[in-house]
Amino acid sequence: MTKLKKEFNKICSKVRRNIIEMLFSAGSGHPGSSLSTVEILVYLYFFQMKFKRKKKYDKFILSKGHAVPALYSVLLEKKLINRKLINKLRIIDSPLQGHPDMNYLKEIDFGTGALGQGLSAAIGFSIANKINKTSKNIYCILGDGELQEGQVWEAAMFIGSKKILDICTIIDNNKFQNELSVIDTLNMGNLKSKFTSFGFEVLKLDGHNFNQIKKSLNYFLNKKKRKKPLCIILNTIKGKGVKFMEHSGVWHSKKIENNDYLKSLKDIANNEKN
Repeated sequence: MTKLKKEFNKICSKVRRNIIEMLFSAGSGHPGSSLSTVEILVYLYFFQMKFKRKKKYDKFILSKGHAVPALYSVLLEKKLINRKLINKLRIIDSPLQGHPDMNYLKEIDFGTGALGQGLSAAIGFSIANKINKTSKNIYCILGDGELQEGQVWEAAMFIGSKKILDICTIIDNNKFQNELSVIDTLNMGNLKSKFTSFGFEVLKLDGHNFNQIKKSLNYFLNKKKRKKPLCIILNTIKGKGVKFMEHSGVWHSKKIENNDYLKSLKDIANNEKN
């Protein structure tokens, strides 16, 4: 195992513990959706996006805003927010709102809550790049259930037809939304074929695999080689890292009780040893 991969795995374990701590303290939130996004968020914030004097240069949008405990947890490990805030999730007027809110936290580039709007906002950042003659990369994570929103496809049509190369469209394909599977709620069919038909180049990979994430995001940076916008479909596990939460819609937004809290931390610790 390489030094970078070891560092990556160590950070992911810390982030998962942060998520459980936050949600247990809050008494509400979205554990399953947060845990499935850990690896991609850790890679983006620690290995991919440009920072200068602790200020992020690139832009990031968590379109599936209910997974924000994962983002806050990464910001904690990146030391961009104070660790004292770990017990302030979902408290009125706290910087750590239940969905990303740029009015409460300056590290948030765009506030999300109503699903389906993040990719449109990414287009706005791309247009700002042209107006300001800047070259900021824009990363947008959407949920697979979120793709049922029509606005997503309007944005995808625009990105594909205009061949916008500075937006990295990332799908957290954890296969559940709320308590049901995406297939049972509204089957989205072949996502790769859909995005390809909208003019994207599509990569499908293991969303928890360091090497695959690294390769795909390095490819995104190679805009001279790419001729089309890039969509990365991450095959992820809902509740990843906590065994009793994995592959289940039950833990989309279920409250973490004391026994759940202790079992979760034990699972994360065991995964770290292995």
